[in-house]
Amino acid sequence: MRTAVSRQWRPRLLVIAVLSLALQACATLSEHQCRNEDWYGIGVDDGYDGAPPSKIDAHREACAEYGIEPDTEQYEAGRRDGLVHYCTVTRGFEIGRQGLQYGGGCPAGSDREFLRGHDLGRRFYAVDEALERLESDLRIYRSQSTAPELDETEHRRLYSRIRDLEFERSRLEAERRHLEWELRRL
Repeated sequence: MRTAVSRQWRPRLLVIAVLSLALQACATLSEHQCRNEDWYGIGVDDGYDGAPPSKIDAHREACAEYGIEPDTEQYEAGRRDGLVHYCTVTRGFEIGRQGLQYGGGCPAGSDREFLRGHDLGRRFYAVDEALERLESDLRIYRSQSTAPELDETEHRRLYSRIRDLEFERSRLEAERRHLEWELRRL
């Protein structure tokens, strides 16, 4: 009976554990981080990640649980210093290349370089995603085209589709080479 009960509770316990982790993930800072009081360092980290000024509100909420109020002045000084490293063409490219959106963290006027890099990174991301999907489709069609039970019409249809996908792959590879050239110019 004991094993039957424990098996019955396993899915529920898993759900409870996942929900618990999700709730912990909502808190922006741990108790240790709140008590450490390195608000400048927390600001630098947030700035480097492109956090908007409103991020301090989430920290304030997380630390209120422990009776701690953030040092807004130190945090903002750190965030501004972190943004110096975030609001660059290189960091913009890295963020875009990962397929991530720009959250608007750079101060007005300093986002031009970031956005230039971000745009190029997003274009790389889109081409690589399309190439990945295309390679998957090619594997499927090639596998289907070798089936012995195919009639001539179906074989021609698959061959035509493979040829179209190979043409599209060539076009995407050429586009990727062009993006690499643009990246070197950046």
